[in-house]
Amino acid sequence: MRTRLAVAIFLILPLIARANPVAIDGQSAIAFGIVAFWALVVESGLVTLALVSRGVMIVPTFVTLSMANLLVFLFAFLPVCGRVSLWLLEPGVVVADAVLIKLAMCAVFVQGSSFVGVTWRRAFIASLLGNSASFFVGVLASGAPWIDHSGGFE
Repeated sequence: MRTRLAVAIFLILPLIARANPVAIDGQSAIAFGIVAFWALVVESGLVTLALVSRGVMIVPTFVTLSMANLLVFLFAFLPVCGRVSLWLLEPGVVVADAVLIKLAMCAVFVQGSSFVGVTWRRAFIASLLGNSASFFVGVLASGAPWIDHSGGFE
C-alpha cells in the first residue's frame, strides 16, 4: 500500500508543478538549451543510479538512457507540449520513459556480469524519479521558483 501511495505522489508532482520546458521562460534559446541539457543529464544519471543494483554497466547505461530520453523529449514531449494537457502528457512521458528503460536494459552492451534484469516496476519507478528530478532542475534554473511569474492578476 505504501509503495502505491509513493508512486501516486511521484506521478502527481510533475503534473502539479509543470515539467521541464514548460517551467522555463523560453525567451532565451541558449538558456533553454543549457537547462534542457542539465535536466537530461540529471534524469539519465538518476535512472542509471536506480538501476545499478541490478547489475548494469554505468557508462553504457547512462549514454543509452541519455539518448533514449533525448528521443522522448524531442519526438514525444515537444511536438505535443502546447496541444495536450500536461495532465495527460506527463504520465505519458513517464510511461514512455519506463518502456524505453525496459527495452534499453535488454541490450547486451549495458548488462554487466552480475546483471539480474530490470522489472517493469523498477523501470516505472526509475522513470518517475528521473522525470521528477528533471522537473526540479527546470524549476531551479528558472531563476526564482518561489515567485509566480505567470502574470495572472486577479
